Amino acid sequence: MKKRLLKIAITTALAVAFAAPAFANPFTDVPNKHWAYDAVTKLAQAGIIDGYNDGTFRGDKTMTRYEMAQIVAKAMSKNLNNDQKAVVDKLAQEYAGELNTLGVKVDEMQNQMDNMVKFSGDARVRYYNADNNDGSFGDRTEYRVRLGATAKINDDTSLYARIGSGSNALWDGAAASTPTLTNVNSTSGSIAPAIENAYVSTKLIGINSKIGRQDYDLGRGMLAGPASNAIMNGITMRGESVMAFAGKELKNDTSYGDAYGGQVTFMLGAPVTVDALRLGDQNYYAASTAIDLLPGLRLAGEYGRNDSNKAHAYQVKAGIGSTGLSVAYNDIEQGALPFESAFNLKAKGPSQLSDFYALSTTSHVKGMEYQYNKDIAKNTNLDVMYQDIKDHGKNIRATASVKF
Repeated sequence: MKKRLLKIAITTALAVAFAAPAFANPFTDVPNKHWAYDAVTKLAQAGIIDGYNDGTFRGDKTMTRYEMAQIVAKAMSKNLNNDQKAVVDKLAQEYAGELNTLGVKVDEMQNQMDNMVKFSGDARVRYYNADNNDGSFGDRTEYRVRLGATAKINDDTSLYARIGSGSNALWDGAAASTPTLTNVNSTSGSIAPAIENAYVSTKLIGINSKIGRQDYDLGRGMLAGPASNAIMNGITMRGESVMAFAGKELKNDTSYGDAYGGQVTFMLGAPVTVDALRLGDQNYYAASTAIDLLPGLRLAGEYGRNDSNKAHAYQVKAGIGSTGLSVAYNDIEQGALPFESAFNLKAKGPSQLSDFYALSTTSHVKGMEYQYNKDIAKNTNLDVMYQDIKDHGKNIRATASVKF
């Protein structure tokens, strides 16, 4: 049975595979089973390429290198995501000679592609559940969508901006009421887009720097981390193993404080990271490391201290190979951690949920944390966390997220 495949030429026959590109025959047909057929099929399905000048692919016929170069030239002028760009780059290198004959300079086209505004984004659905020792409980399901754009200004400078929907409730249930599907037009469920990031990346005195509203993290997250969506308005300067920052960050739900500090990483048998943060009138320090204790067993730890009130915190965490499973023990004294700590889940609901950070603002708290975090498909992640906090209760947070 005749296979109706999308047959578009990529290389010359194997007999001339090692010949110099300058001597390749631009009118040579491509082998039917070449790897490039799958590549161009995916580009076609994404609407990046459309075949001959008349808009057809003629999948039952082979094409010459010259014909393929015409299609590649068109693809090079499109707005591509990272995966598509990698495929087109590979095709462009294969057909550099033919493209040159057509008057298309691969390097020039590459520069044009690099100078295009690039978009990226992510979306998630998250579920919270709280079951406390005092009998109170509740749950909530919410969503968030974010879209970012990067614009190249010159070889050393680019601009990045990201807008986010905020975390909006889909389902909100509590012990004292019947769970309801939240009306997104109501106050509690309304979408409130906000500019989460807006910064310039450049070089200052030869050092990679970011200036503006930006995500930031310290160590493994005890003082600030992506898990809490830590954001700072200011400047960060980062070298190979050293980072310094200054600006303003949240010190509670509603107010900002002056923040500055730094981070240094060095080897001491294993990589060790030491952090310092001055936030308002509070001085925080942290140190973290991770080692492969046994084959398939990775042990990580972080110690933190608020030097202003002499409060301590630590976490010991073990990860099991590539399973995505981990178990941690947390011990946090009252007032040991800043608001942007990764221990702050920043759960807008249910109101009954109290995490390690929230409880540590009023008392010494300790307990276990179990987590499953794994990419379950391309650009798709599943994260499930279970907290068992001594003398307080249990929390569940489950998140499905995608990147695009």
